[in-house]
This record gives sequence, structure tokens and C-alpha cells, in this order.
Amino acid sequence: MKGGKGDAGGSRKRRNEGRNSSPGTSPETTPAKAGTTATEGADRSEASSVEAVAGDRITSTSSRSSRKRGTKPQKGLLSKCFHVGKYVVLVLILPAILNHASLYREAAELKPEGELYDVGWNHKLLLNCAGTGAPTVVLDAPTGMTSDVWCLIQPRIAKFTRVCSYDRAGLGFSERTPMNFSSESYTVVNKERGQPSTVERMSTDLFHLLRLSSDQPLPFIMVGSELGSINARFFTQMYESTVSDLVLVDPLVEGIFELDDGIWSSFWFDHLLPSFQSLQLSAAIGLSRIVLLLGLMEQPITGQVIPEKVVLRQKYLLCQPRHLSSIVDEHYFINESLSQLRTAFQVKPFPESVSVTVITGNYYDEQLPSSLNKVWAKSQQRLMSEAHPNAKHILINGADHHMLYRNPNAIVEPVRKLVKQWRARNNEAYQKSLQTSEDSQQNRNQESKTS
Repeated sequence: MKGGKGDAGGSRKRRNEGRNSSPGTSPETTPAKAGTTATEGADRSEASSVEAVAGDRITSTSSRSSRKRGTKPQKGLLSKCFHVGKYVVLVLILPAILNHASLYREAAELKPEGELYDVGWNHKLLLNCAGTGAPTVVLDAPTGMTSDVWCLIQPRIAKFTRVCSYDRAGLGFSERTPMNFSSESYTVVNKERGQPSTVERMSTDLFHLLRLSSDQPLPFIMVGSELGSINARFFTQMYESTVSDLVLVDPLVEGIFELDDGIWSSFWFDHLLPSFQSLQLSAAIGLSRIVLLLGLMEQPITGQVIPEKVVLRQKYLLCQPRHLSSIVDEHYFINESLSQLRTAFQVKPFPESVSVTVITGNYYDEQLPSSLNKVWAKSQQRLMSEAHPNAKHILINGADHHMLYRNPNAIVEPVRKLVKQWRARNNEAYQKSLQTSEDSQQNRNQESKTS
């Protein structure tokens, strides 16, 4: 019995040991294997910690690289904007620079005939005179136009009498009015001489130009168109002893802006003035020259027989910001000019010794709406019925204000008749003027030889 119990106890002990050990492993090797397993666990734990640290480093590095990659597109965008901006600035500035350089070169090549005369206060105007003998015909251009508008009329008049055309202040090749002029003895401020680009100032400048600076033979036959007609009338009122006859070609008349609900006022200030302001800006940035090269801009003086130099000069002036600025001024201050003319007629009546001839077409401009042409014609009828009731009216059928360079004989022939009439009444004065002209020519020839 004891032996059986012992066998049973030993059997239970062996089964317990078998459960504690792995299958196929002897009990003797179990402790060693346990020690090895513990060491491997420690190694794996250490490796895991190293991998974690390395992972953190990789994550940190990748996050930095991603941030760098995120900033690269921003730098690229700024760089692209900078490069594009350079080209945009170049496109905007380069035409203006090239235009300015071209204007500087063209000014000497395209300068019209005539001389620059100082009219006082360090201000020079271009005056072009031709022909000999009294009376002297003075040509005053339409609003914002230069003496080139008379390019077909002046040579024809020069064949039978003295004739002068000029550029008003700032237009063409005349200098802009200086803001003020100082000398050792006196200072003259512009406001004391009259507002620039108004008839008061223009007439003062013209008188100095004709009588004090160049001393043209008297009397004058004043020929003016549009704004030039206002200037001619104002000049006659102020200096009536120097004028024998007045010729008004498509005259601009005071009161026209009040007729028919101010239709002409709206056209003048809402269409004409902004269009010239746009041209001034276009010339300043050099765009006008490009448009002219492409043949997309119409010139102010057109016709089949316009001299080539006049055509080139018109293109030059369309690219000249100074000239266009003066055109804007003449349109902007037109109400002041008309007001000054009204005042001049209120101060004293128009001189009876001066004959008045009014030359008009059937309309002002055939391209304009009929409503504008009707108001223009109505204002001219008022001029002849109220301001100059004794005026002689000459109607040129089929003509408009372009007749100056499309039908020049319409102006030349009436002027020729006035010259003949004056010479018939003043033959002695005419012969004296011829002698004076001959003496002046001889003096100029001697001076040129000496120089």
C-alpha cells in the first residue's frame, strides 16, 4: 500500500512538472530558457525605444521638410508676380520713353516756317508771315487747332498781300503761358494779364506779337474761325484803330450753349472735352504713337492736297502731351471766353468803321446730328441779326467747317475783294507799305550777308 501511494504521488508530481514545461522540453532545460526569454524581452524593449526615438526624429524631419515644401510655392508665386510686374512696368513705361525721345528728334525736323517772337514776360509765340504790302491779313485758327489749318489759304493770299498766321499759346510750336515771370524791376503774375486760354489773354498776346514784337504793316484784316472768330471780334473791340475788316468763318457765337436746352453745352463738355482729355493721356503714355502707326487714329486736318509735311506734323502733335493739354484748356475755358466777349460788347459798341463778313456752310459738320447743326446755324443767324446787323453773309453750299482745307477759295476770294477795296481807298498808304516792305527786305539781306 505504501508503495502504491508513493507511485501515485510521484505520478502527480511528474504531471505538474509536465504542465509547467513546454512540450518536447525536458525539465532540466526550463530555467535556462526562461533566462534567455527575459533577455530577449529586454532587447526588444530597448529596440522599441530606439525605434520610437528614430521615428520621432523622422517625423520631425518630415514635418520640417513638409513645411519647407509648403513655403516653396509661396516664394515661387511672389517671384512670378515680381517678374510679371517688371514686364508690365516695362510695357507701360517704354512707349512713353520712346515717344518722348521721338518728339525731341521730330521737333527740329517738323518745325513750320516762321519765327518765335517774345511777346513779353519771357513768352514766345510762333508767327509765320509771307507776302508784301498792306493791309496785313491775320489768320486765327479754330478751337484747339494750329496755323497748319491755313496751309492752303495762306500761300494763295500771300500772292497779293501780306498775310500772317500764328499758333496760340501752347498750341503747335508756341510756348505755353508761363505761370509767372520775374525780373529785377517788376513781377507780372498771369492773373493780372488775364486767364490763360481765354480771348482776353489771346488778344493781348496777339497784339504784342503783331505790333510790338514783329511790327506788321497796318491795318489788319482779321480772319477767324470758330474760337478764332471770337478772338478776332474781341481783338477788334480792344484795338479798333488797327483793324479795317473782319471775316468770320463758321463763327462760334455767344449764347449757343443756352439754345435748345443746352444741347451744344452737353456735346461740348460731355463729349468733346473728355475726348481731348483721353487723347492727352494717350499721348503721355505713348499709346497715340502706336495707334497712329497702326493707322487707327484720324488726323484733324485731312484732304487730298494737304502737304506731306503738314500730315507728318499733325501726327507729331497728336503725340505731344503739351499741345493736347492746351487744346483741353481752350475747350475748358470756352465759357470764360464767351463771357469776356459779352462784356467787351457791353462796354462799347462794335466800331462802325470795321466791315464784317460772315462765311458759313450749310451745316457745321455733316457727320454730326442734325439737331446740333440746326442750333449752330440758329446761333449764327442771331449773330448777324443782333451783334452785326450790317454784316455781309456768304453761304457756301455743301460746305462745313472743313472748308478751310477742302475749299480754300471760299475764304481767299472774299479776302481778295476786301484787300482791293482798301487799296482803292488808301492808295497812298498802300504804296508806302510797299516801299517799307522793300526797305525791310534789303535790311534783312544785308544783315544775313554780314552774319
